[in-house]
Amino acid sequence: MAIDTEKIGNYLPGVAVPSEEGLNLCTHCGLCLNACPTYRVIGNEIDSPRGRIFMMRQVREEQMPLNELVAEHLYVCLDCRACETACPSGVPYGELVEAARAQVEAAGLTPRTWRLSRWLFNVLVLPRPWLTRLIFFVPRLYARFPWRAAVRRLLPRKLRAFEASLPEPRAALPVQEAQSRLMPVSASATSASRPPAGAKAMALTGCVMEAMLPHLNRATESVLRKAGYTLAPAHTGCCGALNVHAGERREAQRMAKALIESFEDSGADYFVSNSAGCGAQLKEYDRLFDAGDPWHERARTFATHVLDLSQAVAPRMVPPKHTLEAKVTYQDACHLAHAQKIRTEPRVLVQAAAGTNFCELGNDQCCGSAGVYNFTHPEMSNELLRQKLEQIEATGAELVVTGNPGCLMQLRRGVAERGMNVDVRHIAEVLDATL
Repeated sequence: MAIDTEKIGNYLPGVAVPSEEGLNLCTHCGLCLNACPTYRVIGNEIDSPRGRIFMMRQVREEQMPLNELVAEHLYVCLDCRACETACPSGVPYGELVEAARAQVEAAGLTPRTWRLSRWLFNVLVLPRPWLTRLIFFVPRLYARFPWRAAVRRLLPRKLRAFEASLPEPRAALPVQEAQSRLMPVSASATSASRPPAGAKAMALTGCVMEAMLPHLNRATESVLRKAGYTLAPAHTGCCGALNVHAGERREAQRMAKALIESFEDSGADYFVSNSAGCGAQLKEYDRLFDAGDPWHERARTFATHVLDLSQAVAPRMVPPKHTLEAKVTYQDACHLAHAQKIRTEPRVLVQAAAGTNFCELGNDQCCGSAGVYNFTHPEMSNELLRQKLEQIEATGAELVVTGNPGCLMQLRRGVAERGMNVDVRHIAEVLDATL
């Protein structure tokens, strides 16, 4: 669907607007309501997908102004896109809300403190890997501080959540010799085609991932080698996903161009992401450019080469040598399950790693991380985290595996605050320990 940039009603010219075609696909049937985390918690129609779509349509038709009230309700949305999974009409909700936020940002309708903090983080810091690593060096160093728990109790309440989300050193995963060298039956259900032997892959190291969780990138590279890939030098820049979610499309376009050029120059066959949110953005790069823009076609071609780590590994997987000792469950990251429609591949991999110790979580609702949502809307984020942790407790799982760094840090924070005896790991760590 082409991005509409014409001047319409309240909208500013030259900035993407929610497309009329996309808005009109919504029949207001209400099947999205129970899938929407904010509607389930608040119970407000305007904080549901169809409510926000109705509001966007009213703004487009000049029945209501583009103002602070519109901005408020657009940003309460986590952009988890669970509504897209539930929608029978194929409404491109993620595309619509991101275009609407671009208009909000262009009009300067969000709080000044938000705009300043996002400019510092999304525009000044993230596009510069050296600066990102420098800034996050102190939190990484602090995470190893032996009296961290004592310091946490002295911090103001609002800072405790951030402190608890910081990564900390983790012991190696306990594994045992696999009792059976057979793959689970569901392995045949993977939808990804088997990459050819010796295929060359380029991995995304990202911005926050390399600065805060570099061991996950090293584990990803190790897993890809074990799966038979040769590796091109990794791309070290930000993909722009956080910018797109915040409505900062121009900065995201600049990042996308740099990343696409890096991949084209590498000669790699595939671009592999170990972050659900980044992967979803990479596969939708063409949305950032108008249909007539030469970059639109380049972005679309690039997107056909993008694989999530689970997609890259599952078709080439051999029976693991080791299995995890703990009882294991898998948490669906929203942008993997709903935006990329990937559910089978990571489950196949985690089931194989867990052996007979795997149990289903039974619910794919958002954990409340959603990029920087846990900082901009802490109350809503904490409520969604509480619900997710109760579901985890009900399974009796000792280890939760996820495919997104934001989910990883959010769940670790919740587990630490509640004193749960549960470990949370990225799927790359699990695969590296068991393959």
